[in-house]
Amino acid sequence: MIILSAACGAKLIRGASPMVRITELSHQDNRITLQISMRNVNGVPLDIQTIDFSLSASDDELFAYQGPVDTNIVANGTETWSVEVAESENSRTLLDKLQNGEVKSIPYSLKGSVSARDDGTLSFEYEGHIYPLPGRPGHFH
Repeated sequence: MIILSAACGAKLIRGASPMVRITELSHQDNRITLQISMRNVNGVPLDIQTIDFSLSASDDELFAYQGPVDTNIVANGTETWSVEVAESENSRTLLDKLQNGEVKSIPYSLKGSVSARDDGTLSFEYEGHIYPLPGRPGHFH
């Protein structure tokens, strides 16, 4: 009976893509700062070297980013980090409309991949909405 119980125990997850979400987005002085939360759903640490992603809204790419991350996320842990990119005219117009109340929210798509030392390339994708943060002009969630 003990062998049967062990066989039905929790399976160790390894090689699964992280859950990547936007925690905050701000724009100021023609720059966009994006805070990203990356959750490791694996039962082992995830040693991430690089990230490559794009953020699209209303079927237009707001920006793309590719660069080093160099972070080790503990098993079932979460790390938050920031990325700063140049603001395009399109992204500025869209975020200004949101800030001024011309639109209530902006649907977005975050797609990309991370390169992990032991697991290779792991893709991620998330869709959500960007909303203005009350009392914080130029900041969105």
